[in-house]
Amino acid sequence: MSQQENDAVRVRFAPSPTGHLHVGGARTALYNWLFARGRAGRFVLRIEDTDLSRSTDEAVRQIISSMRWLGLDWNEGPETGGEFGPYRQMERTELYRGAAGRLLAEGKAYHCYCTPAELEAERARARAEGRPVVYQGRCRELSVTEAQECRAEGREAVIRFRTPAAGKTVVRDRVKGDVEFDNAQLGDFIIVRSSGVPTYNFAVAVDDAAMRISHVIRGDDHLPNTPRQLLLLEALGAAAPVYAHLPLILGSDRAPLSKRHGDVSVEEFRARGFVREALNNYLALLGWSYDAETTLFSMDELVRNFSLERVGVTAAVFDNEKLLWMNGHYIREMDAAGLTVRIEEFLEDTRLAGLPGEDGRPSVGDLVPLTQEKMKTLADFVELTDFFFLPVSFEEKALAKLKKDGAARQILSTAAETLRQLDSFGIEAVETALRAAADSMELKLGKFLQPLRIALSGKLVTPGMFETLAVLGREESISRIDAALGMLAQ
Repeated sequence: MSQQENDAVRVRFAPSPTGHLHVGGARTALYNWLFARGRAGRFVLRIEDTDLSRSTDEAVRQIISSMRWLGLDWNEGPETGGEFGPYRQMERTELYRGAAGRLLAEGKAYHCYCTPAELEAERARARAEGRPVVYQGRCRELSVTEAQECRAEGREAVIRFRTPAAGKTVVRDRVKGDVEFDNAQLGDFIIVRSSGVPTYNFAVAVDDAAMRISHVIRGDDHLPNTPRQLLLLEALGAAAPVYAHLPLILGSDRAPLSKRHGDVSVEEFRARGFVREALNNYLALLGWSYDAETTLFSMDELVRNFSLERVGVTAAVFDNEKLLWMNGHYIREMDAAGLTVRIEEFLEDTRLAGLPGEDGRPSVGDLVPLTQEKMKTLADFVELTDFFFLPVSFEEKALAKLKKDGAARQILSTAAETLRQLDSFGIEAVETALRAAADSMELKLGKFLQPLRIALSGKLVTPGMFETLAVLGREESISRIDAALGMLAQ
């Protein structure tokens, strides 16, 4: 390990606020967080909002909300502050202006007055001649007089970095190894637009230096940016951080994960009832592994075990079924009180909002023991229990099955009469009585309970029938059975 890596670890997650937090970005944030927490380092959240046409304050709020939900807290950043703030790039423009001024004064950058039409014509010639499509340095050596003439014509200037014309820039990457880039193919790239807004590469390099970032851990789609950032850091007299570029996340068709593959944002998975423990665990395994066997990790275990050396170089495929399995595991492993809280939070944005526990209805806590083993997502709770709170609405398949069952009317009549005669309406008493009723009709218990299940819930799949009856209570249960009998009599 280099001396720089022995120094204080400072990493950053630097999203552009142009939309929701993508799971690829969430994995990057998670790896940075784990790396910092495992080394007593600092995790910085920096908002890179120099794309003025696409960046929004709403996206910033959504990113922050998703990060907090995942439990990825930051030591420095928005809403937290820190000695190297502010942490939104468009609030740091004076810093970029000063850095650009230094590069201009030292001859490491220059003003370029080429118009968009001239640049497009130059690119077309390069393509036609099979040359690299990079700026050819037309304004590199403009005299003072020529520059004045350009301004007199009303031409607006950008600032370009004076890239070395020869040689190579080597990115020493902790995941991919050494990657070389020909300087001639980088060209004299723009660092400040004519509007005065810095470009992505320039702002990133200045910020990484100013914030003393020790490690840059990010997706390998950023690898082509790295040689430019290294050149800028060198020109600014700043030490380069350690780079680690993570493999892409692919969909099942092995194309980069995108909306066409379904849910791709943290908010979408949260809205579907996934829990943070499962999503963090699964994202950690998309590109990293501890060994060939271990799949399930708590956050504490991930902090202890995560290392860049175990990050792979091949792309990872996002498997929704594996995530769903993992989510079900975490739900089943929760204690009842903890799961109750998670479900109550989730229900705030569903059709059951405000209903559990109100006006004599069962509470979430009453129903968790009935549903926990059946749930793969928190949303399953809604599907499994909505009939406790809302009028029975028959599923098409369930209603067809009820009407087709020639014994349904007799079963329901027998069940209703059996339940009316019970002295106690606890689970054991209900179970004993209905088993005896099924035996009296010479029916298997499953056959006997199916019409009852449909009558009470309108569904083919519910929590356990005896537990369901006990929670609904005698009066409500019999009322629903009678309603079903009335419908069958029509």
